[in-house]
Amino acid sequence: MSWDRFTRRQTLLGLTAVGGLGLAGCDENKEATESFDASFGHGVASGDPKGDAVIIWTRVTTSETSPVPVQWMVAEDADFTKPVAEGEAQASAARDHTVKVDVTGLAPGSAYYYRFAVGDTLSPVGLTKTLPADTAQARFAVISCSHYSFGYYHVYREVAALDNLDAVVHLGDYIYEYGVDGYGGDVGKQLGRMHEPPHELLTLADYRTRFAQYRADPDLQAAHAAAPFITVWDDHETANNSWIGGAGNHDPATEGDWETRRDAALKAYFEWMPMRDPTPGKAFYALNRSYEYGKLASIHVVETRLTGRDDALSYGTDMVYEETVFDASDPDNPVVVMEEPAPGADIRRVKTPYDAAGQPVLDYARMVEWQEKGLPEGYGYKPDTKRFREEKLKDPARHMMGEKQQAWLAGELKKARAKDVKWQVLANQIVMARMDAPDFTTAFPADIVEKARASSPYTKRWLDNTKLGLPINLDSWDGYPVAREKLYEGAKAAEANLLVLAGDSHNFWANDLHDDAGDLVAVEFGTTSVTSQSGYRYLGDDPRIPEIAEKVMVSHCPEVKYANVAHHGFVLLELTAEKADATYMAVTTVREKEYEPISLARFTVTADRPGKLSGLRREA
Repeated sequence: MSWDRFTRRQTLLGLTAVGGLGLAGCDENKEATESFDASFGHGVASGDPKGDAVIIWTRVTTSETSPVPVQWMVAEDADFTKPVAEGEAQASAARDHTVKVDVTGLAPGSAYYYRFAVGDTLSPVGLTKTLPADTAQARFAVISCSHYSFGYYHVYREVAALDNLDAVVHLGDYIYEYGVDGYGGDVGKQLGRMHEPPHELLTLADYRTRFAQYRADPDLQAAHAAAPFITVWDDHETANNSWIGGAGNHDPATEGDWETRRDAALKAYFEWMPMRDPTPGKAFYALNRSYEYGKLASIHVVETRLTGRDDALSYGTDMVYEETVFDASDPDNPVVVMEEPAPGADIRRVKTPYDAAGQPVLDYARMVEWQEKGLPEGYGYKPDTKRFREEKLKDPARHMMGEKQQAWLAGELKKARAKDVKWQVLANQIVMARMDAPDFTTAFPADIVEKARASSPYTKRWLDNTKLGLPINLDSWDGYPVAREKLYEGAKAAEANLLVLAGDSHNFWANDLHDDAGDLVAVEFGTTSVTSQSGYRYLGDDPRIPEIAEKVMVSHCPEVKYANVAHHGFVLLELTAEKADATYMAVTTVREKEYEPISLARFTVTADRPGKLSGLRREA
């Protein structure tokens, strides 16, 4: 790409300012006699905006053992001739030498420049914005899933190039916890972007080191310098598939106590991210917040991993299988019950084995023995998908956000509508649309299926599971349908014009969301990844794979209106009182240093009255 696409504003941001410090109020004698080993190798950032305040952030790279005094200034202009706030903070080892300042007394809906200094050493310059008292339009970049080893951060560079951006909404997986031999490690070795430290993250020092590596990337620094971030974690900031009691990628037997690891990860997160620290006395792993852009929009950020989520179901360990019902009233001769059993009968249910020809084995003694000891070779059980849906997926005890957070969100939506706020935007980590899997063993040509089956046990299991017609991803809202329905009930009760933002899947989606009654409740804009690899790529590099997958997902899943499983990028969300526009922006590659930005699709939603969305309409 050509660097001449960047404006003066963008080239200024992230570069060290020239000239004098411009930091009024400093003790000149102290500066002259005291110097520090200090630099700003991780740039600057801002975020968590309010109408009169915003967080500004930096980190001091230093060998000093004592706290380092850091001067900061906020101004109306990039030359810092019109300062509005300034002061001093301390960079100490206790917080990994990160500095966060909650700058207050600012004007609503205003843009400000900020920078830091240690002695004569200046930080890069950042641009930030406060929330407006009211506004006619708002513009957001929605991003997710930025695995360092999977590619170059071209997407962050494109975000930094946007003009008039109100905020970057990062939906999580900002860092990944794997070592160099884990997920993405093979690509990292090819690109020279291997994770530091080289092992999987477990301790506070580990997580701090990983954040430092990610934040040393110049493109990520440029994105942070260009606009305030609104952030929430997903799972990889702690460990893969995390939930309230653990994580899929955490083994207590070898990796210790889960809460100890979780707490270390979140301490590093709060140190390194431009956001307010948890309120004293509040569970620090709860991260629900709201941001109001006047009467135009309210953004509601929810936490879907550590606050109330139950462990995700697995088709391997939680599947329900077909059973045969026996009346064992005569223990020497149990008989199959075909209809309603007689009153008082000794009813027993046993999993039904099938032989290689697909015929059931109905010998009671053999069935019980095989259920206890395992099936002989050539025999198998058949999943009972209807019972799995009813008994497992629809278990009312299964939670995603927890009842307290669910009630909070419903209340926030009601408050926004009571203020006549036009759009309610839900910043949520995971895909909400119903996506029952199409049978990809028949949708893909036989040569693709055969090659994918042979590539790994994982791809073989994944393909076989698509034959069940069950949700394609149990770690998304599809694995918690009762909790999803409760969220929809809250949105309907509030008469919300609800726009759902989602990440996590490494694919682009545009979805109309319906409740169990079939009513349109919300529209979902799902962003793909910054770099993290799409799951469809594991099926092979045949160019037919993404083409077929996208067409089949749209035709098979009624809620899915658009799918792109091949590109990396972000969603540009632009709001006015009349409509919401979502442009799906991508880059041609993240595996090579040269790339081109491209626009893939644009969707529009209108809302004529509260709670009545028009649904997705694709623009030319």
